[in-house]
Amino acid sequence: MNWKRNPHPVRTLLALGLAGLLSVLGSRMAHAASQPVQSHSPPAAGDTATGDAAARVLATLVAVAARPTAATPAYRADAPGTQIFLPLVQDFVFTSHRDAYQTYEGAVTCLRCHEEQARQVHGSVHYQWFGPTPDVPDLDGGGKLGGINDFCGFPDINFIGQMVNLDGETVDGGCATCHVGMGARPQAEATDAELANIDCLVCHSPTYRRKVEAVDGGFRFVPAPERMAVPEIDAITDVQKPTDENCLACHVNAGGGDNNKRGDIESTHADPPSAHFDVHMAPPELGGAGLGCLDCHVVEDHHIAGRGTDLRATDLDVEVKCTNCHPSMPHDDSRLNEHTARVDCATCHIPSFAKVVSTEMDRDYREAEVVEAKRLYEPKMTRQSDVTPAYVFDNGTSDFYEFGTPITLGPNGRVVMATPLGSIQDDGAKIIPVKHHTATQPVDLSTNRLIPVKLGLLFQTGDPDAAIVAGATAMDWPLDAGYDFVGTERYMGIYHEVAPASEALACDTCHGVDAARLDFAALGYTPKDERNGRPLCLSCHGYEDDQEEWGDRFFYEVHNEHVGGGGDDDLAAAGVNDGHIACSECHTFSAATTQ
Repeated sequence: MNWKRNPHPVRTLLALGLAGLLSVLGSRMAHAASQPVQSHSPPAAGDTATGDAAARVLATLVAVAARPTAATPAYRADAPGTQIFLPLVQDFVFTSHRDAYQTYEGAVTCLRCHEEQARQVHGSVHYQWFGPTPDVPDLDGGGKLGGINDFCGFPDINFIGQMVNLDGETVDGGCATCHVGMGARPQAEATDAELANIDCLVCHSPTYRRKVEAVDGGFRFVPAPERMAVPEIDAITDVQKPTDENCLACHVNAGGGDNNKRGDIESTHADPPSAHFDVHMAPPELGGAGLGCLDCHVVEDHHIAGRGTDLRATDLDVEVKCTNCHPSMPHDDSRLNEHTARVDCATCHIPSFAKVVSTEMDRDYREAEVVEAKRLYEPKMTRQSDVTPAYVFDNGTSDFYEFGTPITLGPNGRVVMATPLGSIQDDGAKIIPVKHHTATQPVDLSTNRLIPVKLGLLFQTGDPDAAIVAGATAMDWPLDAGYDFVGTERYMGIYHEVAPASEALACDTCHGVDAARLDFAALGYTPKDERNGRPLCLSCHGYEDDQEEWGDRFFYEVHNEHVGGGGDDDLAAAGVNDGHIACSECHTFSAATTQ
């Protein structure tokens, strides 16, 4: 019996027991009916014992299992003879903690047995929304709290609350709807109140649901039975290791909606339809590996590995990378293996993202539109499906706009909210695929600081001006010179929705004469204009090579002749190592070492 996947194991055992006993009793009755009638003959001793035992067990099973419901009557008198139905318990499911408690009040319910685990959670980035930042130069700790972004803004003034939508319905509000707490903002010291504020079931029950409720003049989360697909007692006692469903409940909806933010984590991951969608998470019967979130994002003491390029804090300093499972030289072709020194696996193996559910590519805080699914307003969004990534170098570190500081414009004339650091000059830096998200956000003209928006007000009224002023007021910023808007951007690493090897990018996708996927000039691959005081090609050849000589094989022919050992008399005459020219002879960088 598959205990993991059988949602009703006790019910199943009861059914098997009943079936077995009824089968035995039926056989005995049939046997008795076939025998001659013997009046006044006592039964054999063995028959009496067996019959009594069977009757006792059957009576017990019937007492437990036979609970008539309106949908399933206990008997039917309208059928030929009397057909007895013994429906199994409809409202009982075996759960791991059913005997431990009957109500759930957050970690208060769990602390008597799991205080050590609660302390681990309290110190995690998932609870603190703040943590160490070893991969962010010049930043001594950071996270969601204290940081502003170009999606949901500034969590510190938008943490938890209730809103009324356009249909007059009260709905949950605030960034804390995806926080593993009961509603209070996390504090650094692990006091009793802090430990009690942890909501264990957000991660440890796949069927638990909660809602925001006004309590004692504030807001907190309470169980929401009306949102649960099972009886509340089943949901709150069905404690288990986190499932993909637990992870996706928050990470899918980052940025306020399905696949809004990340671009490569969408609701489709709950049931991947094909290996084309995600070869790692699709089940084996569909050609995938059948992996779950925690197969790659390993956990130690409730700290979880994995830091995206646009995340400040590191929860567990264990790198999530392809070579944790795959060899560093995974290809049969040595030329492809040479690429791994400068090209991250995802660059070729994730040709596109947002394959099913579109992702937000731009957010404009100057306007508000009604989102019909929520019946609330949100800033104007531009969405796109099946997106071709942008590409940048990544050396493993990142840079962020620091909240409360004057803005500076980046190379694209926008404020850079988050970006991986690295260039072709960095040893070990690799080209990675990214989602390039842009936004238009308010800026304080007197201080040149980005203004946090009071989102609950914007969502309910559709009035950006009122929400911007309210946000500034919450920060005690007077806006003496008023405000304007400025363009912002962020670069977010793409890691999921890996395609099968057969769908990886072909060489011509990047190196064909008309290829436009990678901007090689922006990445730093533009050749030098001169070498040894002469035009680059003339410094060796004495004449300008004609690109038309090779046509659409230009890159391959030139590269092979200069690097791949193709041989050239002009190169030898110029005193250059024939056919094995160092990258730095023609470019401003040196060849990377294959790792």
